[in-house]
Amino acid sequence: MRLRKRHSLAAVPFFILALSCNVAHVNTTSAAEAEVNLLAMGDWGNNGPGQKLIAKTLSQYVKDGDRKFSAMLLAGDNFYVKLSGVKDPLWQTMFEDRYDPSVLNFPFYASLGNHDYKNNQDAMEIDYTKVNPQSRWKMPSRWYRVDLPSDHPIVTVFMLDSNKPLMPEATWQAELTWLNTELAKPRKANWVMMCAHHPLFSNGDHGDNGVLQKEWGPLVQKYKVDFYLCGHDHDLQHLEVPGWNASFFLVGGGGATTRPMRVDKRGPFSESQMGFADFNFTPTRATVRLVDSAGRILHEFEKLKDGKSRVLVSTASDRATPRTVKSITRGDLPVGASTTKPATKSLDD
Repeated sequence: MRLRKRHSLAAVPFFILALSCNVAHVNTTSAAEAEVNLLAMGDWGNNGPGQKLIAKTLSQYVKDGDRKFSAMLLAGDNFYVKLSGVKDPLWQTMFEDRYDPSVLNFPFYASLGNHDYKNNQDAMEIDYTKVNPQSRWKMPSRWYRVDLPSDHPIVTVFMLDSNKPLMPEATWQAELTWLNTELAKPRKANWVMMCAHHPLFSNGDHGDNGVLQKEWGPLVQKYKVDFYLCGHDHDLQHLEVPGWNASFFLVGGGGATTRPMRVDKRGPFSESQMGFADFNFTPTRATVRLVDSAGRILHEFEKLKDGKSRVLVSTASDRATPRTVKSITRGDLPVGASTTKPATKSLDD
């Protein structure tokens, strides 16, 4: 296998510190692949110049490469704009046509972000899958499992809904029970990944999520999940957290406006950049690249099944920018209103 590097960057050595509903099981068709290649992005559907730029870069990136991609993983906030339903022309404009079907001709497996809950669009996104089975858009349920390839998987991806404040407690518990049951099954894949919208750990504007650390963290640790993929913060990050086996990748640069970093003491990499991730899986090695809006590889990381990991290529992480009153004041709240008051139905950006 030849891995493409579009730009030459200095190599940097890095040593890792020590429901009660029917949920679909999505399979792919090929069992003969020796490797699986995936793309990933989140926070993309604003129909603005950023989304258009990333869509164009994705097509060029795939054209320029020499690998076959199996799927795109979407880490939520798929539609910031209001949809009228499954027949809204925006589906065609913002998804079907925007992401060139002649080049990006593979499934787009989607998870729900907090913005996807606006105007009941969470249900629309699931219904669109049912009404349009021929579409590349795939969201059969609020959470589901994808095995790649299906018969003898190299990687299993759990596409999850991390929006606990926006769902009934019974639904959240059903998802938690399902995830525990699925992870406890005999492991067939070489690699296991969880994909959701919200991070467990983030150097970005929203920061760490203590609820997910408490409720999903034990499962990540117990079942030795290899990768946790998410969005929510509008940037690109790779974090290795002491005491955690999983590698944490944040790909919230899919098209929305970027925000500054708030932490710079964790790494190995975090930059306020638009872009996406490229995952290459073989039975013994996983290679992850974070790619910017111009198609440049900013950061490249290798993880082996024997536990060894290293950074292959990297640019410098952003320095942290301290928060200000202005940076934490939401435009949809009255002047003087708190942004920290708990709310069961709030939508942060």
